Amino acid sequence: MQYDSLTNHVCRTEEEKITAYNIRYQAYTTVGYNPVCTRGLFTDKYDEKPNNISFLLKDNGKPFATVRASILHRPLGWVDIPCKGGFESEFAELEKEYDTIIEMGRLAVIPEKRGLESVAPLALFSNIYMIDERFGRTAIVCGSSKKHKRFYERLGMKSLCGFAPRPNTAIDLTLMAKDLDLDEFISRGYLDEYTIRRLIPTFPDDVIKKISQPEQLVVEV
Repeated sequence: MQYDSLTNHVCRTEEEKITAYNIRYQAYTTVGYNPVCTRGLFTDKYDEKPNNISFLLKDNGKPFATVRASILHRPLGWVDIPCKGGFESEFAELEKEYDTIIEMGRLAVIPEKRGLESVAPLALFSNIYMIDERFGRTAIVCGSSKKHKRFYERLGMKSLCGFAPRPNTAIDLTLMAKDLDLDEFISRGYLDEYTIRRLIPTFPDDVIKKISQPEQLVVEV
């Protein structure tokens, strides 16, 4: 099976993070986007914030794709995620309905692995279910171009607004969203249940510690 050799990993070390940033750089420059960087890395201000988790997808132990989860959860002081600035009214409504909002972004596959480009996003989206039920009722969101809207619809996500220019983007985007629901994700049948559960990484111990000791956090306002 095409997923048998794939494994997901949380980026914990600086080396793992640099690998993810380099994969982004390779993928983005190949499609004509040129991040300003002389080191072959594509990173931004969110990468070092505690509510952002990057993941690596490996094929037979070799990293080839990445995605980042950005978590908005006010009780922990996590109040900002990348796409919020372009969808203020949509986020205002989502925050009334959900305890937590998670943006899946910075998805990238290295050019030489384009043969796995169709399976990598599904495998990478399995990562987010490590957060299932930990933060109350949770929504997954992403800013989608017209080109990728159909993929997100296949995952069960729905558009909350029309396409329009957004801050710091070169193309029109819409905000896609859905409930974080592992059973619903499994029921869609794109991956079998065994594969999905195998691809979900272990929740990081340091994040668990922060959740269990919230009084030690500095809350942003």
